[in-house]
Order: sequence, then C-alpha cells, then structure tokens
Amino acid sequence: MQSITTKYLGPTNSRGSRIKASCSRGSITVPYEHGIDTNLAHRRAFYALLLKFKTEDETEYGKGSSSWSGGRWVQGDTDTGYVFVAVKDYATFEVPE
Repeated sequence: MQSITTKYLGPTNSRGSRIKASCSRGSITVPYEHGIDTNLAHRRAFYALLLKFKTEDETEYGKGSSSWSGGRWVQGDTDTGYVFVAVKDYATFEVPE
C-alpha cells in the first residue's frame, strides 16, 4: 500500500506559497494556486506527483509500464495537510460503532 502526503509551505522572502507532495519514492513541490479551494490545491499537488512518477516509469521502462496512473485513492486530512492512500477493493472496510 502506498500513501502520499501533502503539506502547505508558506511564503518566504524569495518564494511564494507552495504545496509539497511526498512519499517514500520521492517528492515534488508546486506553487500554491490562490483563488481555488484548499482541498483542490492539495489534490493538484498529489496529481503532479503521480504524473512525475508515471513519466519517470515510462521513460525508463516504456509506455504503459507505470502503475501510478490509475487506481483508487482515499483522501483525508492531517494536522499539516492531507494524506492520499491507495486502496484496493479488498482493502476497504467499515469500522463498527
């Protein structure tokens, strides 16, 4: 199972606001898009990381070789941003009350 976390990075004297998406394989930092929903801004960073991995895989192993391009993901909030977790049908369950 793979998870990707996103985190908001505030502006500095030399850079604007950004969002960093990361996992054990690597990371990417993208500019924060002001004027859109925060949830969507984090999701776009998540998508950018998936696209980066897909491009790397296809460059190295050929078109269609990446497992990063599809699948089902679940999103949730954390104290510092969001987490995206890849799930399979057999891995989903409900917690009893």
